[in-house]
Amino acid sequence: MGFNRVTWTPGHDRKPIGASRFRQLARLRRQREGRAREATAGRALQGSLLSLAAVLGSEVKDPDGRIVGRLSDVVVRWTTRSAYPHVTGIVVKTGKLKVVIGARWLEVASPSAVRLRSSRAYAGPVERHRDDVALAHDVLDRQVVDASGVQVVRPADLYLAAVGDRIELVGIEVGIGALARRLGPRRLRGRVHPARVIDWGSVSAFAPPRAEGGGHRDRRSEIAGEAGAGLELNRSASEVRRLRPSEVRAALDEALARHTGEQL
Repeated sequence: MGFNRVTWTPGHDRKPIGASRFRQLARLRRQREGRAREATAGRALQGSLLSLAAVLGSEVKDPDGRIVGRLSDVVVRWTTRSAYPHVTGIVVKTGKLKVVIGARWLEVASPSAVRLRSSRAYAGPVERHRDDVALAHDVLDRQVVDASGVQVVRPADLYLAAVGDRIELVGIEVGIGALARRLGPRRLRGRVHPARVIDWGSVSAFAPPRAEGGGHRDRRSEIAGEAGAGLELNRSASEVRRLRPSEVRAALDEALARHTGEQL
């Protein structure tokens, strides 16, 4: 008496893989390769992107390493001439006082190091100027609607990047993962893992609540900071572009190339 078993010998192929099974295996392989590619791009972005959540509350030091205060907000200038606003200064809380320090006095390094170029850096009063947007106060957790008024998301974090000699706002991070990172332990905030990033170039302007209506097209930042003001996209929700890490990396490379070309 013996056991019935399937045997295989060299030169005698098993049952060939069907076309549908082959396509399934190829799709799984592409998915694995895609995940690996995005993971690699995400690691590369660790030193390129600056998370607003990471720098909020961080120490601001002078050239000798002395703490002068803590970063309270980041200010950008957003006009119709540029899709990606550049940082013009930071709001620093020193004691009970808040002051603004201009971008030209700053050295910022990922994930959250902020240092002054000089101990004589000028600190001015906190005032809202034309086209100013305070990112933490005006953008974080504000409602975002699409071009037809459909509510889409609320920004949980914002990403900035060094482009030439400027730091520009490049995208909005949405989703529970980004929110948990922002609200969690400080040591985790600098671990940038962009997963659901909306290109800031898709944002058209600040907009009032739909019930109020009114014009807001003269200046993109005309009602920034007002109660109920949100952000409006320039396209429908189905057309919103959410960037994968590799696309964020490509967009940064393109911006750097464009800046270099303008400098020549």
